Amino acid sequence: MRDVLIEAGQKVLHERGYAATTVQDIAAAAGVPKGSFFNHFGTKEAFAALALERYVSAREAGLADLMENDGLPILQRVRLLIDAVRERVMAAGARDGCMVGNLSIEVTGASEPLRQQLSDSFRRWRAPLAGALARAQARGEIALTVEPAAMADFIQNGLQGAMLRAKVDRTSAPIDQFKMILLDLLAR
Repeated sequence: MRDVLIEAGQKVLHERGYAATTVQDIAAAAGVPKGSFFNHFGTKEAFAALALERYVSAREAGLADLMENDGLPILQRVRLLIDAVRERVMAAGARDGCMVGNLSIEVTGASEPLRQQLSDSFRRWRAPLAGALARAQARGEIALTVEPAAMADFIQNGLQGAMLRAKVDRTSAPIDQFKMILLDLLAR
């Protein structure tokens, strides 16, 4: 039942946001009584931490698989990364964006434990990207003028902003524009 609550509740949390999601919403989405929620999590904050961990871990695994594939040129891997983000955003009608980005905007002033977890999430996602950039730089595949970790942060920051604009404008254009400019920068 715990996993059912996390899976169903994560979707609700991602779609509606932290403040607009109630414990009753999570229980209803899972098809369980509200009391079951409290038996497994105690608080909405504790639930959000577990839902966030599941979301981050899934994206981290996919990112690591892609970035560790040194058989593909780095520009192709970055293109595939951005295309996958675009596909996820547009599959939801450009309404959801990234759960980490959404929660970062919404809860960082209200919950220090969630703020720390969100910050850690970005560091976790940076590692495989920075590693791939460093290996590509060492092979002469790209000529970075900044540290690979700084470029990885730049890519994450740009993607988060592009997803936010995609939500606002209900179009993939910001993500497409970010991809075009980033690939141009990396190709130089």
